[in-house]
This record gives sequence, C-alpha cells and structure tokens, in this order.
Amino acid sequence: MREEFVQERVVLSPLRYPGGKRRLTPYLAAALKANDLEPDLFVEPFAGGASVALELVATGKVKRIGLAERDPYLAALWATVFFDSDWLCKKIDEIDVSLATWERLKQGTFTSRRNRALACLFLNRTSFNGTLHTRAGPIGGKAQASTYKIDCRFPRERLKRRVRACAALSDRVAFIREADALDVLRDVHRAGNNEKVFFYLDPPFWAKADQLYRFSFTIGDHERLSTALRYMKEPYLLSYDPAPEVEALYARHDCLVERVELLYGTQRTAGKELVIANLEQLPADNRLWRTHHEWTRLRRRRSSIHLPR
Repeated sequence: MREEFVQERVVLSPLRYPGGKRRLTPYLAAALKANDLEPDLFVEPFAGGASVALELVATGKVKRIGLAERDPYLAALWATVFFDSDWLCKKIDEIDVSLATWERLKQGTFTSRRNRALACLFLNRTSFNGTLHTRAGPIGGKAQASTYKIDCRFPRERLKRRVRACAALSDRVAFIREADALDVLRDVHRAGNNEKVFFYLDPPFWAKADQLYRFSFTIGDHERLSTALRYMKEPYLLSYDPAPEVEALYARHDCLVERVELLYGTQRTAGKELVIANLEQLPADNRLWRTHHEWTRLRRRRSSIHLPR
C-alpha cells in the first residue's frame, strides 16, 4: 500500500525570540512517539516564543497546551493573542512603526494587559535580535543609518495572519499564566485531574542569559530547577545551552542526556543544544538540520518512493 502524506498545519509564533526552539519541534514530536506518549496537556513553563507548543497542538500531537512566563509582558502578549486577537490586530494596523514609538514603548511602564501585550510585540519586532532586554537597541540603530530600518521586521499583514492562526487554537489553551516556572511545575502536579501531562522546559541560557532576557536565571535558579526535576514523576524534556555546569547539575539524575545539533539565527550557523529528559528513550537522530544538497536528495527519494504505480 502506498503511504499517504498528510499536509500538517503549521502555526508560527508572531514573536522573534532569542534562542527560539522551533527547529526542535520535530525532535520533540519524535520523542513523544518513541515513548508512546499522547499528552492531554503539554506545558511550557518558559513559554518565550511558544513555537514548540503552537506547532504540536496545531498538528494534533498534543491535545491542549499550557503556557507560563515570568515576564509580565510576554504573559500579557500570549493572553491577548489567544483571547483578544481582534484588538491586537487592529493595533498592528494602526501603530506607527517609528523610532519615536520605539522610544515611547521602551521607556514606558505599562500595567494593563493590552498595553503590555502591544509593547511586547512592537519591541520584539523592532529591537535588535528580537530581545526585550533593557540594553537592546532598535533595528537600524538610533541614527537609522543601516540598510535595515526599524520597520523591516514588522510586516503588518503577516503578523495579523500569525496572530489569527494562534487565536484559532484558543479552545486548546488550558491556561496562560504569569508565574515562576517552579510554581507552575508544582501547581500542575498538584492539580492532577487524571490528565496525561508532558513538560517541555527551555530555561534561560546558562551563558550570557543576562544579555538576552529581561528575567534571566541566577546559578541558584538553575540549581533549584535541577532539584525540582530530579523528583519529577511526569515526563519532561529540557533543552539548554551545552554548558559543562549544566551537565554537572544533572549528572546524578536518573535521566537521559544528549547533545543535538541545530541551526541558529539568520546566519544559519550550526550549534549544539543539550537535551535532558526522564524518558525511556530519545530519538536516534541528533543532527536536526540538513544541507541544501541533503534536502534535495531526500525530496527526490521521497518522490521516487511515492510515484503512482
């Protein structure tokens, strides 16, 4: 029998996020399949750009998702994307994408969910590397002398499409929380509800995190997370930058540790990612990218296999 290929729906995050893990999604999907896991609830306590959760729930690999973020701007953004998308799309249309707006939002202190959400999206799309860090400057610099101007990563129509695609999944969102990751781990565990839960954790990098995020991790935070996961009963997968200090933290855990290779950034440079999980097995393929030549060869092979007979 000829194998049928099903076109899966891809839902992309409206955020540009430093250390974004969308390329890790097929690996996570393969890990779920290899361990016969079909989660009722897929929880990201460090939601960030939420690319992994979005793609897994959109393609039916998991039934529902729960997102949590310590950064109130990011938590507000996701609550607005899923449950107040018409307002956000209207603001995407109306906002003046200029250095003056960037300065106003960068210096502002916002307390309402809507204002935080708009500031988060705007600053993410108009700041260097998409970071919300206080030291991050605007794309193109204050002088706007660069070839790339402040509006080059703010495609209004594409952003609205992404927001609406996310909003269409709102009935599969169990919760959005502004919370510390350890509180989320504890609360989901205590809630029980007879649900099959899976945790995907992508904490701030060990190295240079204070230069990327508004809320980074101290050494103590990394240690507390390691301690909490040591006694975790629910299945989890954790991704980290491959620092020796991280490997040392998890050396005594009863868990699997692998290094996988991803492509990072616009320069598409290969880098290692440390994967730690309390699963029975991890996917055998730990090189998560292919050259153009390899992709071409793979497509040709698939075409030859599935030609009509």
